[in-house]
Amino acid sequence: MTKVEISVTASRKRTNTERRQASRDRILTAAEELFATGGYNGVSMKQIADAAKVDTSLMHYYFSTKEGLFGAVAARRADAVNEVRLTALKRYADEAGDRITVEGLLRAYLEPTFAYVRRGGESLRHYLAIIAQLNSTQANAVPGLNGSPFDPAVREFIALLQRAAPHRTAAEVHWFYHMLSGAISLTWARTGRLDTLSDGLCRSDDFDTACREMIAVFARGLDVREAPEASDAASLA
Repeated sequence: MTKVEISVTASRKRTNTERRQASRDRILTAAEELFATGGYNGVSMKQIADAAKVDTSLMHYYFSTKEGLFGAVAARRADAVNEVRLTALKRYADEAGDRITVEGLLRAYLEPTFAYVRRGGESLRHYLAIIAQLNSTQANAVPGLNGSPFDPAVREFIALLQRAAPHRTAAEVHWFYHMLSGAISLTWARTGRLDTLSDGLCRSDDFDTACREMIAVFARGLDVREAPEASDAASLA
């Protein structure tokens, strides 16, 4: 085989690889949008294949099952989001040293994430809607998907929160994150509920304001406080 033939063959292989990757990405993008709007149980493999303009056999070749496809969609952008969060958290922790604060950690955790979402456009917002669904779904309820793809960054965030609020118990810090995660998930879901309640004064897709308000509300959430009496808590139920 001549050098020219070798070069042509290598070029053809690269083209085939790129073509396969393009097909796979097209399937993931179509699945991302449909899962975001219809939920896991509301979408069929046939619907995704039609949207991606591929045969269902190709989807089974790449992902085997619907569960495998959903897992691939959920994990697709997780590494990038985790990297954004972990990089920002490390930078802040290194700069703050012993002066680390809950507000500083919230800014490091939330602001780069929301900025990344803004840059990602509508496709990334579809992805976040899927993550919001997962966060409000019972653990292991989706076959083939165990845990959250964001756990590495979340665990680091919780560990740093415990450093910033040593007067709070580990349980209190985890409850704090639980409440924060709920606010993040509801914001990412863009349900429109806020728009209705505020008669249009606020928009559920206004991520800039959502991020700013979230930091303001949660920044004091781990300050020293008196726990409510059991009777008081019961009266609020």
